[in-house]
Amino acid sequence: MMAPPGVPPVQPAAGMPPPVPGYPPAQFPPAQLQSLEGGEFAELSRPEPSHWRGDLKWIFGILTTLMLFLTLAAAGAYRATNPGAAKDVLAPLIENATEVEQAVKDNYQQLRSRARRIKNGSVVIPDIDVSVSVKASQVNSMSSEELADVVVLEVERQVYSDGYSGLPMEAARGTGEERAKAVSATLIAEINKQNHESLLWVLIIAGVLTLAFAVLFVVFCRGWGRVVGLAVVVISASLPASLAIRFGGEFIWKTGTGGLYKSAAYQAFRSMGSLGVVFFDAALALGALLLLVGVIGGIISRRSRQRVPPFVDLQQPEEAVAGGQGLGVGQEESGEVRRDDEVALEAFRDLAPPPE
Repeated sequence: MMAPPGVPPVQPAAGMPPPVPGYPPAQFPPAQLQSLEGGEFAELSRPEPSHWRGDLKWIFGILTTLMLFLTLAAAGAYRATNPGAAKDVLAPLIENATEVEQAVKDNYQQLRSRARRIKNGSVVIPDIDVSVSVKASQVNSMSSEELADVVVLEVERQVYSDGYSGLPMEAARGTGEERAKAVSATLIAEINKQNHESLLWVLIIAGVLTLAFAVLFVVFCRGWGRVVGLAVVVISASLPASLAIRFGGEFIWKTGTGGLYKSAAYQAFRSMGSLGVVFFDAALALGALLLLVGVIGGIISRRSRQRVPPFVDLQQPEEAVAGGQGLGVGQEESGEVRRDDEVALEAFRDLAPPPE
């Protein structure tokens, strides 16, 4: 508002803030209201986040979930294919899904006769398509079951170190046995030292990508939503796999059921599942902990945030001092304090020309 013609602009009195543009001299906001507009109302007046921020948050959240699932699966496969665990998986699989054990038992008497003649030499185990030699003294001192176990372990060691080159297998008979036979042969061929070393690189690359996507996901979240969002990602990546493995071990991969190859494949799946589910369970526990921390932290943060009610100054009594301590502007000799807007209005009236 422009001053009347011939009247100089009103200068703020001592201790008064300068008038805010767009306010008449008698209507500029008090100092407390200005501080509220600049500080306490900053969060309330914050512009709405743009849509692309929310879209990127969802995109990176989904990518983080997928990469975390791949990382956990690679960690489980890496553990199941290490030399110690591979022995527990491959030895029963070779024993049940191949004819190695049966071939040793069928040739046991022939092997003992050959061992007696050789005495200090080694005996080659026939009909197993793998070059396995056992000392003659061991053949003479072991039963057929003990000799079969030794041969199975040696075959397992060679298959793991050198790769699968074929083992004698019976014809599949029964519903689903042909597929189970192919699965058993695939497991024997894939669980080896070379693939174990390759899984390490898969684990490293997947872990790095998971960390990168997780950082980007956190950047596009806000406040305690970062912790809650990470918890949702971790739980989403681990819970389905953990439940699936436990469901399969409890209701599907039952040993001793079905035909020969089904039983062998189910036993291998149970062994590998028990080795890999540990990583999914650990991630699930971490996700639950993050969710608990995020929810509790968000509740505490909302309750402890100090918010000043808007326009609180307009509700204060006229005796309150506006603008500082001690005697302020507009304070009369009697000690009564008047509000800043009333003082400014009186100053404007005093400078205005008298009505004609």
